[in-house]
Amino acid sequence: MFDVLAFLFEQYRDPESCDDRGALMRELTAAGFDDDEIQDALDWLESLCNMSDGLFVAINESSGMRLYNDLEQERMSIEVRGLLQFLEDNAALSPAQREMVIDRLLALPADEITVASAKLVALMVLWVQKAELPILLGEELLDAVHGEPTMQ
Repeated sequence: MFDVLAFLFEQYRDPESCDDRGALMRELTAAGFDDDEIQDALDWLESLCNMSDGLFVAINESSGMRLYNDLEQERMSIEVRGLLQFLEDNAALSPAQREMVIDRLLALPADEITVASAKLVALMVLWVQKAELPILLGEELLDAVHGEPTMQ
């Protein structure tokens, strides 16, 4: 699924270009992706696109600390939670976007929630929202797409 999402991120600068699911499925099949992988990725992406950051807008106004519940702590490693905190502390993610990332991470099987997948999920949230990607942090996040670190 992550390969499909990375492909979409690289191929389409505008997420609205992904609206025609049938055409997108044909293109992804022609690119060599498996049907199940395509379906999973498009379903996941559709859920993200249908999620409104308005659900979490009040979080942007709060000054409290984010505490993770037992399920979140169990499913997301301390490294993943640390990455989310780092991205938020450095203004790459708003609190509302952080919650969207957490929601989409928890939609994944537990064994697929890694730092690399969290980076890709954060990129996908920012991409869907057409948010500005901070230059240095953007390079760090992009290594999830390219599969190799770009920062030293």
